[in-house]
Amino acid sequence: MRVSPRRGRRSVLAAVVPVGLVLSVALTWSSTYAAFSATTQNPGNSWQTGSVRLTDNDSGTALFESATETGLTPGAARSRCIRLDYAGDVAADIRMYVGTPAGGATTLDRFLVMSVERGQNVSATTSVLPDCSTGFTPTASPTFLFNTRQANDGLADQAATLTALRSRADYATGLSLGPSVAPGTSLTLRISYLVKDDNDAQRTRSDATITWEARNT
Repeated sequence: MRVSPRRGRRSVLAAVVPVGLVLSVALTWSSTYAAFSATTQNPGNSWQTGSVRLTDNDSGTALFESATETGLTPGAARSRCIRLDYAGDVAADIRMYVGTPAGGATTLDRFLVMSVERGQNVSATTSVLPDCSTGFTPTASPTFLFNTRQANDGLADQAATLTALRSRADYATGLSLGPSVAPGTSLTLRISYLVKDDNDAQRTRSDATITWEARNT
């Protein structure tokens, strides 16, 4: 039986088309995966802020109480000690500044010679009594943060009065307690005063709020 030439060509064409489709698909698949790649990772990333925490051993009570610091006369002097515990988890700069409570007086300021001294660091369990009889030990070379000597020392700077100390009114102008402290540091401070021998000091009074503030460095 003879096959028509035209019918034969149709058969050939029909066979060619599927083959072309197969080749097209094969070429497309091959080009999709033609690029090389490699990856690397740094897993476990995490961020957390630190904290600052400052407490003292006097439970927020006054260092100098009006019931005791009353009827003062020229030459009257007294020292009070305190322990500051820094329990943050980042290094911090601690400063002291003095404010005036609402309705507070400042007329005695210029007649009160003041000194602030930093002692040796202690443990957080060390008993530092307010009267300085226990717990406060001066550094090998006394560290005065305000004044050059203790207030009742005859060679103390008489210009270092409460007026001057009160000018340290906020953290920016505050009295630095020294280099930044590490977490877990307990500092000791001794604050002293002396009433000047000046007749104008009669019937004067001063009130103050002492603030200790820590900020991370």
